[in-house]
Amino acid sequence: MDFGVIVIGIAIFIIAIFIYVIKNFKDFIELIEKLRRKKIFIILFWILFILMIIFLCKTIYDNIISIPQSINSYKSAQESEKMFYSYDEKIKNQNKYYKELVNKEYPDEIYKNPYIPNGFEYVEGDWNTGYVIQDENKNQYVWVPCTNKEGEDVIKLDKYNFENPAFISKDLCSNENCEKFLKSALENGGFYISRFEIGKEDNKPVSKFGIQVWSDITQKEAIDIINNMYKDKENFNCELINGYAYDTTLMWLKQNNEIDLIDDKLPEKTEEIKTGRNSYNNIFDLTDNIIELTLETSYDTVIVRGVADKEEYKDSSRYSILEDENFFDINSVLCFRTVIYK
Repeated sequence: MDFGVIVIGIAIFIIAIFIYVIKNFKDFIELIEKLRRKKIFIILFWILFILMIIFLCKTIYDNIISIPQSINSYKSAQESEKMFYSYDEKIKNQNKYYKELVNKEYPDEIYKNPYIPNGFEYVEGDWNTGYVIQDENKNQYVWVPCTNKEGEDVIKLDKYNFENPAFISKDLCSNENCEKFLKSALENGGFYISRFEIGKEDNKPVSKFGIQVWSDITQKEAIDIINNMYKDKENFNCELINGYAYDTTLMWLKQNNEIDLIDDKLPEKTEEIKTGRNSYNNIFDLTDNIIELTLETSYDTVIVRGVADKEEYKDSSRYSILEDENFFDINSVLCFRTVIYK
């Protein structure tokens, strides 16, 4: 009930009693004198009086308390509206930047000539079937060729929706700080993706076969770990995989392979999950194994990709979690993968 209505009602009641007493003052005094001698009346009068005071105080208190709550709710609604507007603008600007890049001219078939960053060496494979390089510590990466045009013999660098876009559409996602990546990938005809999900070896991140995956992690923690992986190198960039890289790689694998989940199940304990479970174009575990974090966000949530042993998620559609969400202990099955580019 509205506080103002209650106050007005009480005021009218008091005024009505006051008018009645004035008009019938003599009769009222006689009535009081008769009842004053009866203890039950006195008891009832004071009980009623106390109840009215309690009710009035509670009403005032409740409405005083509700004022800051209403203010906070209003501020929260305004902040949410501001956040949604700001995020929509960010997506709009990123899409505009991407369209400007893909409309430029680039050297023909440059994707057929993968560059090798300083400190890396060639291992195996061709540009279109999985060109593998490794660093001095045997961490391996695979060349993903791409172009800015549709209808080429390689995939256009872009974000895609797969069989289950009902989770989170690509159009609702932002890729944090991916501008340098997009420019490099188009100018050089491709990028490198870690051949394996990042594993943990001597508490250091590695891209190697048969290593325990680095799981139970948040997006921010994954970014920090990757930033220190090649911090002394200056001729290339190494980052958490973004949505453009993930989607383009997955489309490339689907174009050249019949993607199926393997039959054997994952170990029940996350710490027993190893890298190197299933391979297409020399890239392991992109379509199965364990959930992978990306640089993608959707408003105030983080986007993750891929769920092992679930047929409905085989295409690695997007779905979101809060940054530090522990709902169903989902952090325990989160790992990550890197991209390398000039």
